[in-house]
Amino acid sequence: MANRSVVLYLRTKIKKKWVYSKVSEVLSELACGEYYLSWYDGKRKRLDPVGSDPEPALNALQKKRLGLAYVAAGGEVREPDNKKNLESAYVAAGGKIVQAHNEKGPESAEVASGGEINQIDNQPVSNGEKKPVSKAVKEYLDDCDDRKGKSGYGLAVRTPESYEYRLGFLIEFKPEAYLDEVDVDFVRAFRRSLRKHEKDLGDRTCYNIIQAVSTFLLRFGNTAAKTILKEMSFPPTVVIPYSVSEMELFFAACTEEEELIFKFFLQSMARDMEVANCEVRDLKFDKNILHISPKPDRNFRLKGKRSGQAKNGRKVPIPTPFMARLKEYCKGKGLRDLLFPNGICGVETHFLRRCKNIAKRAGLKNWKDFDLHRWRKTGATRHHEHGVSVRKIQAWLGHESLDVTLAYLGVEDAADEMSQEQVNNGALADFV
Repeated sequence: MANRSVVLYLRTKIKKKWVYSKVSEVLSELACGEYYLSWYDGKRKRLDPVGSDPEPALNALQKKRLGLAYVAAGGEVREPDNKKNLESAYVAAGGKIVQAHNEKGPESAEVASGGEINQIDNQPVSNGEKKPVSKAVKEYLDDCDDRKGKSGYGLAVRTPESYEYRLGFLIEFKPEAYLDEVDVDFVRAFRRSLRKHEKDLGDRTCYNIIQAVSTFLLRFGNTAAKTILKEMSFPPTVVIPYSVSEMELFFAACTEEEELIFKFFLQSMARDMEVANCEVRDLKFDKNILHISPKPDRNFRLKGKRSGQAKNGRKVPIPTPFMARLKEYCKGKGLRDLLFPNGICGVETHFLRRCKNIAKRAGLKNWKDFDLHRWRKTGATRHHEHGVSVRKIQAWLGHESLDVTLAYLGVEDAADEMSQEQVNNGALADFV
């Protein structure tokens, strides 16, 4: 009797020990993580990784079930490239695919004695009905909207909006297209249309659009865009720190509150929405520390799921004199009040506009180049130039990878001038 059961596991760390837990097969209940498929190959139990995204993991689960059921019915799988090929091969061998919309685990998936496959993951296989791409996009976006999380997991609140914008280009390309028409040639033609688009889309934007399309198609078992995505790339965004003269002119043109806001960007090295959602209680005046933390009730979360930052936040030291200024500024505010709210006490979303307006007011010729991320880059770079370790800067910035911090700081060679000075006067200098 052939083995037919496949189980989807999530690998998690509990009390310093890695464990595998069987998970739900309802997409809206899953978050990103390390997913594995488990099944028996004869008497040998197999455990194969299927990525960190729940959508491709569920697609892999479905594909494996179809393959095992086909083999159990006497067929031979010859590396089909997607679920549709498996289904076609199985049906050609005399099998019949049956839809069953329950939400139970793999134990409820049985191959009937007559050679029928019961679907169990709320993702029906094609029954010959042609589905328009526009309709499929609508279903996908509705599902993404259902998966939005508030506690640092699930999809970010703004993610469905990003998907809607990017997938809009796909619908615009061929409004009457059907899902079964989308193959590699279709996606290649779509990419060509992006290159010639009237909005003059950049390389990174085109890549992000194709990436979103690939994720969307995988939801329906279509891998056509993955091939095209591998062919694409974009240059890294170069962020240049502000010079001392630029900062002096900028702050000289600020009002007292504007100066406090943008020096807070500089000292905290926080991202724009982290600053926008900072509350008075995040300032630990007794320790001169800023606690950058998630705000579930404001639908704001942090990056950093693997390191735990998404849940616990991170702490950044703030100079004592500047913290004293902040303490004076916060007099009369409640602990849950936003530090720098907009005019109606809500989250400020126009810091970038204010930054450019100040730079323009200061008479800086390159005022259009002023943006919020450069304050973050400037703070990190100046700390590094004054001997702060890369590891500490990594923690302050909230990067999960040291490589990201090294690239962010532009540290390419360990034998730079500062490193040479440190070893000349360091702990081993007496032993030359």
